[in-house]
Amino acid sequence: MKSLKSTLLVSVFLFSLFGCNSDDDIPFQTKYSSEDLIKLFGGDSKHWGIQAFYDNYNQKIFNDKSDCYTDDTFVFQKGSNEIMVILGQESCNLGDPEDEITTASYEFYENDGLIFISIGKAVSVNGAIKNTFFSLQLVELTDTQMIFASGGKGDYKSAIVFIAV
Repeated sequence: MKSLKSTLLVSVFLFSLFGCNSDDDIPFQTKYSSEDLIKLFGGDSKHWGIQAFYDNYNQKIFNDKSDCYTDDTFVFQKGSNEIMVILGQESCNLGDPEDEITTASYEFYENDGLIFISIGKAVSVNGAIKNTFFSLQLVELTDTQMIFASGGKGDYKSAIVFIAV
């Protein structure tokens, strides 16, 4: 579990370090402030469910693991970048997993007004461990919905749509 968390942190760091240079156009124009973070965690904490996980948001093509993400609950807490994940009943593995863990965190880059979410899933089946990791940028935020996505504004590719629960 420590190894998975370390991998998540290193990946987020490398992404932020090498993901863009100053000559790149910022794909999304929305800038977020520390006041916007209140929408993530409400007063002290806020529960979010995943409405959909897309491979291509604009064409509404679901990710093949969408079902196993949509029954999980993500709890954002004030004062912590770590997101508590409450796993649902649907496993992300076709076999019977011996163990499954999901970790999530977000990073807020206040100077740039950017927020990224990183999600990792690890599943152990017959002694073999399968890991999945991805990081997406916050592109839309209201009190009841948020969308993290990749791609250009209006042309989102991979995307996760959260709804407040």
